[in-house]
Formats: sequence, structure tokens, C-alpha cells
Amino acid sequence: MTDIESFYEIVLFAFVAVAAAAPQNQPLVKILSQSFDQDDQGSYQYAYELDNRQRADEAGQSIPGPEPETGSIDVQGSYTFLADDGNTYSVSYRANEGGYQPEADFLPVAPSQIPEYAQLRQEHPELFWAETQ
Repeated sequence: MTDIESFYEIVLFAFVAVAAAAPQNQPLVKILSQSFDQDDQGSYQYAYELDNRQRADEAGQSIPGPEPETGSIDVQGSYTFLADDGNTYSVSYRANEGGYQPEADFLPVAPSQIPEYAQLRQEHPELFWAETQ
């Protein structure tokens, strides 16, 4: 293959990539409602609803730390979306120092603690020091 043929091949692939990246003809989504509010301490709340059955709301409460510029935020919220299967799904969640904690009927449930693990925790609490900090 000559240099000119390689050049034409690269140009052809570039045109294919540009064509594949072209905007798809998706219907425009209209915002039915939206709100946002934030106070001087960093707490906030927002909500929005779209005409495609998507909606979300969230509130974050600022929790000051012992030093300036420290602390955390306790967040609670929910969102609803229309899935590819045509069903509408909703998720409620909380996010804080304990991590992101979603709740929804369609999410898998973690198995209960196995008895051997519970017994190990009782007999050797020193192995689980990170949980008591």
C-alpha cells in the first residue's frame, strides 16, 4: 500500500467517524418545572421534571466540621426515569458519611449476614476496628 492510499484510507475512516458521531434525531425534551435554592451555609435543594417522565429532587444539608473548611453534607433525594423496557422506575437515596444508599423495588437486595460471620464479629471484635471508629 502506498502512502497516498494510506492517506485516503485514513480520510475515509475520518468521514465514517464524523458521520457516526452526527446528532441523532431524538425528540426534544421539554422542562416542565425546575427549581434550585442554596443558603449561605452550603445547604441546598433542587428539583426538576421533564416531559419524558423523568424527574428528580434532592436536598443537601450542610454539616459543619470542627475546623473551618471542614464538614460534610447529608443528602436525600429521589429520581424517576423511563427505561428502555417502557417501564418507569424510581430510586430514593441518601448519601452521607456512610456512602450512597439507594432504595428501589427493582434493585437487588444484599444477602443477610451469614451466621459464621456474625459469630466471628462477636468473638473477635478487634478484627473489625474500622467499623467502631
